[in-house]
Amino acid sequence: MLHVAALTLLAVLNAPTHSDEQIPYDAAYRKAQEEKKPLVVLVGADWCAACKSMKAETIHTMKGAGDFKEVVFTHVDKDSQPEIAQQVMQGNTLPQIVVFCESDQGWKRFSLTGMQSERRVKELIRKASEVLPKRR
Repeated sequence: MLHVAALTLLAVLNAPTHSDEQIPYDAAYRKAQEEKKPLVVLVGADWCAACKSMKAETIHTMKGAGDFKEVVFTHVDKDSQPEIAQQVMQGNTLPQIVVFCESDQGWKRFSLTGMQSERRVKELIRKASEVLPKRR
């Protein structure tokens, strides 16, 4: 009995936290619409050193700090999801961080290309969030 309790406790402690969860693009898009939040998409590839660095450093740090509480975040791999990447990206440079916000006039797109700092990503999200209709 103690063995089962110990295994259960280990499973809970090692379970991914909310900030580590990866939401597929389609589900993230629907969630952003339902919750009226900006959709933040990191487009990258496994072979891209800057993509790996940005995901491991900038994005991971921002998630840990709670900087994505008011957005829906997802990652798109350009090689395994080429159709989605083509729709989201402008140009071929990786990584790209793209923010979509639904305004009163429809969806707006904001983006940064190349390796970005936390400050730049936060500025992009803030700028994109300014087009959101004011909540009542």
